Amino acid sequence: MSCKHSPLPHHLYVNVPNSFLGPNMPIGTTRGIWHGVYCRVGQAMQCHVLLESGAHWSGLPLHALSSTTDFSQPLSTLQPWGGMGDQMTAFTLPYLEGLTVVGRACGPGRHTGILIDWNDGFSRYPQEHKPLSLIETSTGQYALLPNNYYTIDDKHFTDADAAKNRVHYRRGETTYWEGE
Repeated sequence: MSCKHSPLPHHLYVNVPNSFLGPNMPIGTTRGIWHGVYCRVGQAMQCHVLLESGAHWSGLPLHALSSTTDFSQPLSTLQPWGGMGDQMTAFTLPYLEGLTVVGRACGPGRHTGILIDWNDGFSRYPQEHKPLSLIETSTGQYALLPNNYYTIDDKHFTDADAAKNRVHYRRGETTYWEGE
């Protein structure tokens, strides 16, 4: 089974617990630059990170990266869904970058503007298709969440009264094609 590697649209500065880098590493963290991702079906997303030592590390899971030194949230909270296909793409939606987000399980944070999507697997079934958003949590860890696992607060647009309607939202089952 093959997998596609994808560059992140912009790099992120992270810390990595030394325990992920080898059993004889000293206690502490190593700084890194996260710049790419890859994944197989059902697998947790893996990360490409340039470490401050000059080593290029591939295969770090999401819970091994944080913009702080807090690594308290488990992988199951940070990435509730595994890879949904063999062909992944990371892209950016600039409007989302920096917006306040409240995750269902991971709590508050901010949207990085980066989304991860697969062009096979679940994406073959439009009603199941969900690109996953990369959220920097308030602890500094990163979460990869589908749209229905978080809400966005845009102080210039979102409205508390309108938010009451979310209980009525249902997944769209209709696929619209050209000429309809």
